[in-house]
Amino acid sequence: MRPLPSACGKCCFMRIAAWVAALLALSLPLAAGVGAAPKTAAKPAAAVAEARHASLAALAAGGDMDAQYQLAVAYRDGTHGLKPDPHTALVWFTLAGAEGHVGAAIEAAKAYQAGKGAARDLNSAGNWWYKAGTLGHAAARTRWVELFVEGEVHAIGSRDGVSWLAEAAQAGDLRAMMGLADVLERGQGVPPDLDQAEALYRQAALLNGDIEARFRLGRLLLSRPAMWRNPAEEEWNAQAAERKSHPFGAVWYAAKPANADEIKSVQLRPGINEGERWLRSAARRGHVEAQYLLGSAKVAGLELPMDMVEGVAWLEAAAVQGHAEALFELGNLAAKGQGFYAKDPVRAWVMYELAAGQGEENAKAARDAIAKGMNPRQSGRARQLVQELRELAGL
Repeated sequence: MRPLPSACGKCCFMRIAAWVAALLALSLPLAAGVGAAPKTAAKPAAAVAEARHASLAALAAGGDMDAQYQLAVAYRDGTHGLKPDPHTALVWFTLAGAEGHVGAAIEAAKAYQAGKGAARDLNSAGNWWYKAGTLGHAAARTRWVELFVEGEVHAIGSRDGVSWLAEAAQAGDLRAMMGLADVLERGQGVPPDLDQAEALYRQAALLNGDIEARFRLGRLLLSRPAMWRNPAEEEWNAQAAERKSHPFGAVWYAAKPANADEIKSVQLRPGINEGERWLRSAARRGHVEAQYLLGSAKVAGLELPMDMVEGVAWLEAAAVQGHAEALFELGNLAAKGQGFYAKDPVRAWVMYELAAGQGEENAKAARDAIAKGMNPRQSGRARQLVQELRELAGL
């Protein structure tokens, strides 16, 4: 018996399955004749088809990817005397595709996309489109990009995927632009590149007016770490900067200068003001996450200067849209009397109850805890308010 070709993981499993299927296919004619009386010779066409199948099965079991592809087509279409078998066809397509047969990879992608031979799985389809793309098929790359930006593909793959997204982004595809920026911001499959992510978000926000891009740009800028500046060495006159060979404008340093005290260096957060402007722009246009982030930052006074009145207002705007974390935070503020005139257990209970209805895990415990200090009148009023708010806002 010929030894199986070496492989690992999924490819190893598929090779073994394919080899066993080939042996079974080869053994069927022999087994049918064991212990049986001689039969009339098969018709010439049937004999040719049987021989063709046996030859393909033998070559396919030996690792010939062209034979694997042809055998898969035969099982898919029901030729060579075979009955149509989408599952077996898919096994052979995936095996040949893994070996580098671009046509087989495409057929595997189509099968998973249509749910033929296996349950419909767009992520698996995307993986096979990706494989075909790496083998040079341009249309497969385009289809993979479409599935990725639609959120059907779970991983970027490698730098090939980044390159294809970049090509689509350069061609003006907003979804590809946003998808690539997200990959670079989070470092999914590639090292993080916050500068490039910022540039892409900025392009989408400025040229396309995209609200999601405004939010992400503001969030990214707000999360930028503090850096150092040497104001005494900065030159804000363009002609003087050229004459002195100094850089024009602010110069940022990631590390504290060695002579920071001597030159009076200052530590600042470079993105804080612009980040707030972009967040505010998205929040005013109804972006619920921007409203929540802006509100929580204003209330906490860490990422942005504290402003309880404005912070509570933005949290309430997000809460009206059913944002669970905003509702929960408003409940905490009301329970502590922060941002309101005094402690307000009724308001706190209402916010906790609505947050629990939106799936906030900690809201139920907080609601039950504050309910212990409420009298029957307060409890009745709180339940009435919850009912009214749910009818008005659909929470």
